[in-house]
Amino acid sequence: MPNEWSTVTRLLHQTFSIPITYQSEGSLSNAPYLKEEATGFSFYIPFEDNGGMLQLGPALDPILSKDKLIDIGSLAYYMLYQRELEVDALQTTSFELPMIQSAENRQNISFHHHPYLEEKLFDCIRAGKPELVKKQLQSFPDELSGTLAKQNALRNRKNLAITAITLATRSAIDGGLASELAFTMSDVYIQQIEERTNLAALIRLQTEALCAFAEKVSEIKAGTYSRKIAHCVHYIYQHIYEVLTLKQLADMLKMNPTYLSARFKQEVGMPVRNYIQHLRIEEAKLLLRLTDQSLLHICALLHFHDQSYFTKVFKKHTGLTPRQFREQA
Repeated sequence: MPNEWSTVTRLLHQTFSIPITYQSEGSLSNAPYLKEEATGFSFYIPFEDNGGMLQLGPALDPILSKDKLIDIGSLAYYMLYQRELEVDALQTTSFELPMIQSAENRQNISFHHHPYLEEKLFDCIRAGKPELVKKQLQSFPDELSGTLAKQNALRNRKNLAITAITLATRSAIDGGLASELAFTMSDVYIQQIEERTNLAALIRLQTEALCAFAEKVSEIKAGTYSRKIAHCVHYIYQHIYEVLTLKQLADMLKMNPTYLSARFKQEVGMPVRNYIQHLRIEEAKLLLRLTDQSLLHICALLHFHDQSYFTKVFKKHTGLTPRQFREQA
């Protein structure tokens, strides 16, 4: 258990003439590190329990050398954690590091991808063209994707995939996909990315995710609804865990129930009741794949009459029972 940072700060202030501050924002590393800033070196010690960090410096006094700062930082680390710091493993970052890395890339003819390639890829998502998304990904130069984790190739690829899905989410929203659905898709795919332990499977999942965003945008563009029906569809999606009736929806939209029923079927291609049931089955698939909630609990959450009826409807939509679907997911 680390000592209180306030106690350590007070003791250091009594001994050394150096700026010492506590910062609640996240650190650049999980381990202590030096950072070369425009005003001099600072020594950062991340806190393992709350994500904050202790900053020693910058060392404005010319008498206070970099080595002296490391000595003070090592002492502070020991006071906090009662263990010695491995100084040889201490990392140094610089405010000029991105510019230095860019220069090295140019010298080695090793560049990031051109923004135009990225624009083309995400334009295909905005336009709802999954086949073009797949084509763009196949032609994307993998070696120019950037490095977000030096020591771990799988972690690096996961970080890149998460970045791609984040950008795809925004592009899909720009293309007309409901933000709630887009963010839900993003959450699901990012969780699946974190679970992958194989590079090839991870790359396949990233392709699947980006194509899925494009497909959803394509569905929206192919079935452009009138303002009130679009509002109704979005409301159903947002309140899928609540009791939903045609009268309730009609009252919300200030429409006659019979007229709403006819317009909804005309524009969406199925009755309101069937559409709600379809969305609930899709939600059930999500819960079965990503949670360990019981079938009975999922059945109750999504307002099916009983587990037997839920199983019957689920099999009608998917060809599998809920239990079979969970086992195969």
